[in-house]
Amino acid sequence: MNQNKLILFAEDSLTQAEKLKMMLEDNGYIPVHAKDGIEAFELAKSKKPDLILSDIIMPGMDGYELCRTVKKDNDLKEVPVILLTSLSDVEDVLNGLECGADNYIMKPFVTGQLISRINNVLQDRYRREEKLEQENIEILFEGKKYLVSSTRFQILNMLLSTYEGAVERTEKLTVAQTTLNVLRKSLEKKVDERTRDLQDKINERERVESDIRESEKEYRSLIENALVGVFSVTIKGQVKFINEALCKLLEYESKEKILAQNFKSLFNNPADYDSLIEKLMSSKQMKNFEVKMISDRAAKKWVILNAVIKDDIMSGMILDISDRKKTEEKEKRYQEELRKAKEKAEESDRLKSTFLSNMSHEIRTPMNAITGFSSLLSSIALTPERKAEFVERISKNCYQLLDLIKNILDLAKLEADQMVINEKVCPVNELMKDIYAKFSSELSRINKDHIKFKLISSGKDDDLNIITDPSRISQVLNKLIDNGLKFTEKGSVEFGYSIQQKNIEFYVKDTGMGLSEEQKEYVFERFRKAEDTKTKLYGGAGLGLSICKKLVELMGGRIWVQSEQHKGSHFYFTIPLKTTEKPAVVTKETSHKPDNKKLANKRILIAEDNLYNYKLLEAILTGTETEIVWAKDGLEAVECCKSDSEFDMVLMDLKMPNMDGIEATREIKKLNKQMPVLAVSAYTMADEKEKTIRAGCNDFLSKPVNPQQLMEMMQKYIDK
Repeated sequence: MNQNKLILFAEDSLTQAEKLKMMLEDNGYIPVHAKDGIEAFELAKSKKPDLILSDIIMPGMDGYELCRTVKKDNDLKEVPVILLTSLSDVEDVLNGLECGADNYIMKPFVTGQLISRINNVLQDRYRREEKLEQENIEILFEGKKYLVSSTRFQILNMLLSTYEGAVERTEKLTVAQTTLNVLRKSLEKKVDERTRDLQDKINERERVESDIRESEKEYRSLIENALVGVFSVTIKGQVKFINEALCKLLEYESKEKILAQNFKSLFNNPADYDSLIEKLMSSKQMKNFEVKMISDRAAKKWVILNAVIKDDIMSGMILDISDRKKTEEKEKRYQEELRKAKEKAEESDRLKSTFLSNMSHEIRTPMNAITGFSSLLSSIALTPERKAEFVERISKNCYQLLDLIKNILDLAKLEADQMVINEKVCPVNELMKDIYAKFSSELSRINKDHIKFKLISSGKDDDLNIITDPSRISQVLNKLIDNGLKFTEKGSVEFGYSIQQKNIEFYVKDTGMGLSEEQKEYVFERFRKAEDTKTKLYGGAGLGLSICKKLVELMGGRIWVQSEQHKGSHFYFTIPLKTTEKPAVVTKETSHKPDNKKLANKRILIAEDNLYNYKLLEAILTGTETEIVWAKDGLEAVECCKSDSEFDMVLMDLKMPNMDGIEATREIKKLNKQMPVLAVSAYTMADEKEKTIRAGCNDFLSKPVNPQQLMEMMQKYIDK
């Protein structure tokens, strides 16, 4: 019966789609899958299906809109539409009616239910000889009007679908109620059994008390010498009897002193005594009643009181548990500390997970551009201008990725206490002007040229020189200004400094999105990002402000923020003010295009074990008319210098097999002290650089290699 019936189903979940496809195929239908509403409508136009199944919540076009679109189309309006969804509110059913759906099935559903519904809808479609006219019905639900334009048959089907869903839920509730009744009866049975046990114990206690009264004289001596306190008082607190152990427990010199006062006065809180009497009057006995009592020396002691009441006389025993309570309080404090430590560990784990997620995004974003544009460069259809554009984009994303790696390394060095502060004379105003010039030139590139960028001069101390690490001051200011520009969509970003009594205070102020009170609490923590909402995603791995805080503290200062949400942020940081009259020696290397002719006819030895790194250096030197010799490790480089002393320079990698660059440099310098050796390495730690210089390298260039820096450095030593 179902042969050649084409069912088009729209479902964005691949798992659900596979399930639906198997259901339909197993029952003889021809299924066609669409991943969203837009694709479903296009397929419906071309395939002319016998019926359309559609999930409601889908990207692009949802199930309601798909149904409306089908019902408005002259070619498709007779095709039945069944909505599949987990939504079950009355409003959802009304929306289904409003869009003209023929039926409605709630998830989760079983195969038989779905196939039965499809068969019924198809049979209804083909059995009807004449089509029912559509009626416009206005429905008011919860103050909202719905205009439903459907046939009475469609409305009946939708209401029946809703009714079936309600029946199914009622059946589940009935099963749950039956289960609860069974559990209730079981509980009642256990309560009855426990009540009988307790009653037996009470009866046993009454028999014991009767025996005690009958043999009171015989056991008085035993009670007097008992290790626990024993007492007998009226419910109003008049003491009738206490033993010596209770006297010692409460630190009284004699029993007469206790007998002379009301028993209630021995309780730290008189309300505890009233509570005890109330419970005894109700149940006739009390076990393990914990309470604080006061000794004759005003010390507070925790005790356990077991008592019974008979004819308005309360009698019982008291045991000192002060030591146990102290242990319990210690355990409680320990558990609280353990809970806080666990929460802290869980928060740390969550932050690390968030950091890894952010890091994955921050790494993959530039890598996507690098790999994507790199693959496009091989296309012969690209114009030279287009290729130049792609190369520029690759370069920018490479530097973005490198900046992220630098941040990670800085944080690792800071947390491992390996970051070194190199103090020297720093011309403050010169430093501030350099930072201003750098960001001023970048405003257009980062599409922020509409933001007012200002350097506020102190108006004095033009020649202010302090002792600090200029590179770290610059690093912190650069990060704060970069954040200010990133989070400011309009207004201004300004920075400057002021002289305090013992400190110099720098600041960066912006009119950006600002911070909430909660965000201000954690903004300097690692792995945390203070983004206002998910409507605008700002880049970054949440490391910058954490690095700033650690650097400032390493320099002996502190950093803080004043901010109001949607009005901007004001970051401050201070460092100790150590002035000097000694003028700073400012050396600025003027960047100019190297003269390739000066490298002509020079012989360069490149010691590099990685083929691609060698090919990069070879490509950089293309056009300089230099003669290049490649040594694939340090040992081969030394052998080349032994057999050929006509090299003008050596470019030396540090990590190589057989012999590393450090040892190779020492051996080459033994052969020729005047030979310039330039270290070109991915190692950037300060101690590594110092080690290479001590080994005899004339200079150090970090990978990734900047072609212009390499050419300038080579030209510098060729000139010498």
